Amino acid sequence: MIPISTISIALCTHNGGKFIREQLRSIQDQTLKPNEIIICDDDSSDDTVAIIKQFAEILPITFYQNSPALGTVKNFEYAISKCNSDFIFLSDQDDFWLPNKIEKLANYLETHANHDVVFSNAALVDENLQPLNLTMWEKIHFKEEEIELWQKGKALDVLLISNRVTGCTVAMRKSFAKKAIPFPTHIHPNFIHDGWIALLASLTNQIGFINESLVLYRQHDNQQVGIVEREREKIHVSSRISRPRQEKLKPFLEKESLYTNLLNHIHNNYPELKSRTKALQIIVEHYQVRGNLEENRWKRIFPILRNFYRGNYHRYQHLGSDWYGVYLALLGDLFE
Repeated sequence: MIPISTISIALCTHNGGKFIREQLRSIQDQTLKPNEIIICDDDSSDDTVAIIKQFAEILPITFYQNSPALGTVKNFEYAISKCNSDFIFLSDQDDFWLPNKIEKLANYLETHANHDVVFSNAALVDENLQPLNLTMWEKIHFKEEEIELWQKGKALDVLLISNRVTGCTVAMRKSFAKKAIPFPTHIHPNFIHDGWIALLASLTNQIGFINESLVLYRQHDNQQVGIVEREREKIHVSSRISRPRQEKLKPFLEKESLYTNLLNHIHNNYPELKSRTKALQIIVEHYQVRGNLEENRWKRIFPILRNFYRGNYHRYQHLGSDWYGVYLALLGDLFE
């Protein structure tokens, strides 16, 4: 099936001369061609602009240059705002799209009228596009259990543990993009546009996926936005008890702040979604308990055990931790 909807690509650049040529060639070689490519450059000082102008002779590129630079999140917001087509694809400057990427994602949106956003997997490669024998989803722990939860309508629950949606794998309807911008920049320094797009769509279960790698996702030292390395959580009760109290509480307080900011932003700007934020309210309460433990250990018992009984220690278990990590976290909260 060839989609009848029009296609825009929002591509953001900043000193991407080393890789942008290959990315534009991969777009040129798509089985389904885009109707427009909106490129917003963030004040590049290398040959990025010259390369883009070369491709503007053979691709439907509309070029904008920001000076001073807007930064990654606001640059994507600006690029999206300039897109005119039915479907909008996000593109980084340093990846490589497989030839059927646009066609596959566009077909998905054409045939899934209940979904506003779709994303795919990606294959991790080095800066020379050599395979690293690992997929994006393996790296970020979007595996069978999380996929099954997602398919049961629990996308928000999965995303509250950690974002599983990478911008360069995303396509969305223009009607949704209008609702998603402006992107909130006050939530947390590490909460960026792809996390917001995914979370907003998940509130109404309007985000789907294709379990196929349609992008070669480069790993290199100069990435503006890359994969956050996720280490396995090493929980030892002895270290939890001996380390300074503020050191233990700090990450919980940061997460409480992040999710509180998200909850407030949705309530203030999307009142129609207020009834769908119960999961956000639960995770705020979870980190309120963990981040505000009484110094008196006896006074901690009831709120901690109530939090455990509600399933929150299991629900928000650290990615990659062993099954017993839940119980070590519980003991640490009780006795630290």
